[in-house]
Parts: sequence; C-alpha cells; structure tokens
Amino acid sequence: MDTEHRYKQYMYSYPHKTAYQTMRDIHLKDFAGRLTEGENSLYFHIPFCQTKCGYCNLFSVTGQSKDGMHAYVDAMQRQAEQLAGILPEEVRFTDLTLGGGTPLILPELLLRRVFRMAREYFAFDSEKYPVVVETSPNQTTEEKLVLLKEEGVTRISIGIQSFQPEELSALHRFHTTEAAVKALKAIKKAEFDCMNVDLIYGIPGQSIDSLRDTLKRALEFEPEEMFIYPLYVKPGTALYRQGMKPSELAFSMYEFVREYLKEEGYQQHSMRRFVKNGAGSSQKLPEALCGFGNTISVGCGGRSYIGDLHFCTPYTVGQKQCLAVLQDYIEREDYLQITHGYLLSAEEQKRRYVIKHILFGRGINRKDYHSHFGTEVQEDFPLLREWEQADYITSGEGFVSLTEKGFALSDYLGPQLISSEVRERSENFYKRLGIAGI
Repeated sequence: MDTEHRYKQYMYSYPHKTAYQTMRDIHLKDFAGRLTEGENSLYFHIPFCQTKCGYCNLFSVTGQSKDGMHAYVDAMQRQAEQLAGILPEEVRFTDLTLGGGTPLILPELLLRRVFRMAREYFAFDSEKYPVVVETSPNQTTEEKLVLLKEEGVTRISIGIQSFQPEELSALHRFHTTEAAVKALKAIKKAEFDCMNVDLIYGIPGQSIDSLRDTLKRALEFEPEEMFIYPLYVKPGTALYRQGMKPSELAFSMYEFVREYLKEEGYQQHSMRRFVKNGAGSSQKLPEALCGFGNTISVGCGGRSYIGDLHFCTPYTVGQKQCLAVLQDYIEREDYLQITHGYLLSAEEQKRRYVIKHILFGRGINRKDYHSHFGTEVQEDFPLLREWEQADYITSGEGFVSLTEKGFALSDYLGPQLISSEVRERSENFYKRLGIAGI
C-alpha cells in the first residue's frame, strides 16, 4: 500500500466542517438544556497567527493589529455574555482549552480577559479542572508562561514540527531551531503538569536520520506527551498550491517513530499520540472526547457540539475568506441564532461514536455502545468484521480495539466509516472552491 492510500484523511472529528451547511430556525436556547445531561467542554478559539504555516488548513489569519485583536475579544465577550444568559444554572464545564491560531499571540491584557470570561460567564473552576493551551515557539515567553501558571493552565502544547532548519523552511514554519529550544526550556522551567510536543514526519527532504535527531532533541525536554503527525497537504494550503507531495518514506518514518518512542518509554494511545509511561496525564484532548460529551466554543472558527447539533462559523481556509468570516463575526449582534452546522441523524450519531472510539485508546466498549443504541456495534458496522479478518482490529475483553497494524493504518481505515451523505457534502464544498477535496 502506497503513501497516498495509507494517508487518506485525519479523522479527528466527525462530520468534518466541510459537510456543514446553512441552517434556519435553530436557536441555541432550545438546545441549552441538553448541557445538563453530560460532561461539557469549553473552548476559546483565537484565530491569529504570526504567519500561516504551509500545511495549515485551520481557520486562522495573520497580520492582525492590536486594535483588531481587541475588537475580536470584545466580540468574544459579547458572545460569552449571551451564552451565559441561556445556560441552565446547573451546567458545569469540566475542561477548558484555548486553541487557534496561536492563543499566546494575544497581548497579556487580552489573554487575561479570555481566562476571566471562562470564570465569570461559565463558572469554570481552574483549580478543579484541566486547562489546555496551544502555543508556538515565537510566542512562548517567560512572562506569558507565568500568566498561564497563574491562570491554572495544566497542559501546554507546543508546535515544534522539526528541529531541522531546512525542514522548517519546507513547511513554511518561521521559527528557528534556537527559538524552539528557548521555548521548550522556558516551558520545562515553568513546570506545567503536562507538556506536549507536536512533530511532523513525511516532510520532503526529511530522512530517518534527521527524524531521529528531531526526536532525540525533543526528548531531551522529557515531554509527558508527544503528538507525531504525518504531513498532510490539504486543499487551500500553500503547500497544496505549490504542488508539494509528502515523502514516500512517510510510512517507514511512522514505524520508526513508533518503535523509537516505545524504546524511550512512551505508550501509544493513537496513531499520533504517545504518552510517557508513568506520566499519568488526565488531560482530556479533543480527539479523546468520545461518545456524547458536549463542547461550547466561543470565538470565530471553533465548533460546538450539543447532542446531535454541531455548529460553527462557516469553514474556509484562504486569508481573504477567513477575514470576511471574521469581520462578520465581530459585527454580529445575535450569537445564539445557529446559521451554519449539521443535525446528525441517528445513523450519523452511531458513525460519530464509532469513529471517536475505534481510532483512540482501548477502542469501542461494546456494552457502552449497546447501552446507547440498543444494538451491537459489529452488527451495525459489518465493516468491522472485515477489519478483524484483516488483523486491523481485535474484539477481545469487551472492547473492539485497533491492533498495532490497525493503529498504523488509522488514516486509511477511518475514512471508510464516512457516510455517503457526509462524503458528498464535503466533496461539494471543495468543488465550490474549484479544488479537489477528499
């Protein structure tokens, strides 16, 4: 199996935002009561970056002034206030994430305001629940790390991607190796409960030797977790426009990473996530929020989930298009009228459940699946029996779990679970942009 077929699509959520469509006559107050029925996550999206990475297809913009950032945080506060007005008193949020973009690009005053919103509008208790923040080397300063400690941050995730200058250049990453080392030293000194380091393999020009050196240098800082991603060249990105193709050595690099980190005392929790033995991380990550947990997102670009209702601002990638969506968000008066999203059918909820479990951790708990849906997962998804025959999964001890072979092929297996309706919607999204999609 070649690289193109092994790496079809990263299934970190389902359905993808490209499948969302215009919605009418849906008001958030009619769904708010559902937040009393399970665990709830709180997410703040900061869509600002110093530069746009070549592989990035997330909602983010560059070149924003301090005045522009102020206007955005003002809008976030208006949205938070409106949300607080409809939330039942008993609703509790059990984790908080600041993502982006690059949250630490905000001036300290604005960063403080974001944390204050979580406390004042959502009664979030940072002394009791985990707080996660994403960062990049150029924005990681000792002053801001002190701020994060004071605000109760427990997990900090930094995108390093590589310690090789030529590989950083190929990715359009505009931090230096020296900046990455300085940031890692500062994070280590600050002593967060959990430090995660993001790295990428499959970069054109990358070799096993350069990858080994990058891993070795990252491990010098003893991160509790590491996320190791294959390079994806997605439609709408700079690398896509320049015709870049991931390295044909990508799968060999994955196998090398897996064995190298295993020897260094890391346990594999998904195709991408490796946790240091004994680290005891209790952080709830976006890809690990399985089942029916809800998420409320504040800001432009983050998605919310309340039961079968998934919604967000319209997804786009290009700078001009992102700026237009961002301006619309800032000028909006009513943040409670849902205009863009997806209402999942019972069948789609089953698919989401399977995707959000099978690719991570121990996999699908068959009793839990039955208690939610009243059916057997392997009867609902005969494809799982085919995977078991191919040694991609095993169904022992009450779980349907990926084998080591299955973990390695997660990005080949996961897309097979996408429904025809979701696939068609996503393909139509890219057709409207005039580019090939999934």
